[in-house]
Amino acid sequence: MCASKKLPAVEYTFQPFVVSGKGGASLSADEKRYLADVREACQSAGIEIACINLDHCLDPKDRADAKKFQTMVGKLARVAQAVGCQRFSFWLRPAPEDEWISAAEATLTTVAELCVRCDVKPLLRLSTPRLYQDRSLRKWRPLEPQEWRDILACVPALCLSFSPADCAWQGLDYLQILPGFASAIEHVEARDVEINRSLIVDSGLFGPLWWRYRLPGKGQVDWRQLVEALKLYDFQGSLSLCLDDEFVAVQDLEESLDFAVSTFAPYVRG
Repeated sequence: MCASKKLPAVEYTFQPFVVSGKGGASLSADEKRYLADVREACQSAGIEIACINLDHCLDPKDRADAKKFQTMVGKLARVAQAVGCQRFSFWLRPAPEDEWISAAEATLTTVAELCVRCDVKPLLRLSTPRLYQDRSLRKWRPLEPQEWRDILACVPALCLSFSPADCAWQGLDYLQILPGFASAIEHVEARDVEINRSLIVDSGLFGPLWWRYRLPGKGQVDWRQLVEALKLYDFQGSLSLCLDDEFVAVQDLEESLDFAVSTFAPYVRG
């Protein structure tokens, strides 16, 4: 489909999995052959794999979770290397305690080393973890920009997967904040957002869910300005069209992709 739509790249998302066996995170001979075939098929179609995502939100205060996460990263970094993908992304769950970033530093440093060893860039996703996309802020909280800065300072090899839609619903000016993070942004998640102001007025920020993702072009993000800003800062990463929209049925995905492509086509030329 990507080739027919003239899209240059795709990304893949893996659900959490158990790494077992003597080889641990190593790739078996069968896995290497399969991934070599995937790489060849992509090259033949002129398609790159822009990013490999792990659908898991790391809890750095949970030692068992951190250990499991490191083994999954070790495996997926090798998968990324085998298919010629240069980016790996994940989510991070902040803790209430102020010192939680110190607790995260050791795990994130190890994760970064595993990725860099395979010539893969580790990306911290700034979008809402899938686990929390239908939950009120009473149940969780997003990472704050100062925490982005602190994490990047602790783990210099780490990059960002930027989500302007999540900036918008958090009240952050994604255009104003961009210059301070432009050098660390390796991937942009192009999803839009719809904010229900009447729900906020009625129930407050911690009331029922008052925002939702929409197709890019059907929400409140100014994509023309954002793309121009990315060009200004010489963005060399990938921009991923995300189809997370509760109004989109599975059978309508191709039509939705066409809409997203047509939305961005005038902005990305030149």
